[in-house]
Amino acid sequence: MRYFIGLDLAPAEKLGLESWREKSLPELPRVKQPGNSKAPVRQARPVPVANFHITLCFLGSITARQLESISQCLDDIAVRPFSLELDSTGYWSGPKIFYAAPTIVPEPLQQLASATESAARRADIAVERRDYQPHVTLIRNVKEDFPPPLFLPAQQCQFNQFHLFESVSTKSGVTYPIRQSWKLRADNSVRERLLRGNL
Repeated sequence: MRYFIGLDLAPAEKLGLESWREKSLPELPRVKQPGNSKAPVRQARPVPVANFHITLCFLGSITARQLESISQCLDDIAVRPFSLELDSTGYWSGPKIFYAAPTIVPEPLQQLASATESAARRADIAVERRDYQPHVTLIRNVKEDFPPPLFLPAQQCQFNQFHLFESVSTKSGVTYPIRQSWKLRADNSVRERLLRGNL
């Protein structure tokens, strides 16, 4: 079982990002229908719109016990809802991906990423220590000479919950079903902190 903690874009936000991708990258091959994928492995592959997300913490393969533990640890996270704008793009040569990202990373997003990483460690899950770089992967198998977009994205996104996703491989590709969700909430009141045993 492979899992990660992340943010899911709203349907309208996903469609807005897809529309930008089609207009700004006109030579990109269209997403093939499931079961009809005969494209060469090395060809750039657009990520299906349903899979657009922002990873907070990658957990990898975990046991049922670790899954139960991480779920309990995530219950304690209190970060207020936030918004961001996907207004820049980039390319990572290692995983060969082209992505959209925010120029300005909201403080609550940084807090949430840090909190989910801490929760994973408390659940005895080994996670990599690296600078957090939020992004939405748009294209895979990208070569270094991949042409830049004709114009930058400007997709506003609003987040009021985060999720535990499972990475599931199928004959038609990878899917990311949500297995559990948590609401983002401010945790500033003394009463709330007392109820949760944080004082």
